[in-house]
Amino acid sequence: MKLVAVSGSMNPHSTTRKAVSIVAGAARKEGAEVEIIDLGEWNLPMFDCRPDDSTYPDRVQRFKERMLEADGVILGSPQYHGTLSGCLKNALDFIGARELEGKFVALLGTAGGALGATDTLNTLNIICRTLHAWPLPSMPSVPRSFEAFLPDGRLKDEKLQARLEKLGRDLVRIIQRNRVGTLTH
Repeated sequence: MKLVAVSGSMNPHSTTRKAVSIVAGAARKEGAEVEIIDLGEWNLPMFDCRPDDSTYPDRVQRFKERMLEADGVILGSPQYHGTLSGCLKNALDFIGARELEGKFVALLGTAGGALGATDTLNTLNIICRTLHAWPLPSMPSVPRSFEAFLPDGRLKDEKLQARLEKLGRDLVRIIQRNRVGTLTH
């Protein structure tokens, strides 16, 4: 099983990247092959509605291919001004239902404030459903993310750490169950 985990932050010290890594690590322990796409390193250009997608740099085509080939997706975003990051929104603008239709998606958010990334997660949920994907019902958020992590990358809050790990395991398990159900009907 192939999963793509997208860290939607340009910050070189991204807490979103740390949170995505926790979810991806748990999915790997369940047997999934997980590729993390760190948007801070991929440097995708601005989506500008070109009539010919082939005129975008090669990395855009690679991003679209990875998303199309994935059996499931992990999307993580910091909360910026009450919504998802611009770089993640831009990356998602390059894909459509062709890449996400029928796929399960694990969503997680990080936020500097005490309330967490609820608005970001709600927006990502809407985007995924619009692209005919199946967002998992559990959408954990890391509040006060700037102080939430230990030096080893784990969360200080053990219950929140467990929720992120469960998200990764749940994504793998629901994809496996769906495959079995599809094969037997």
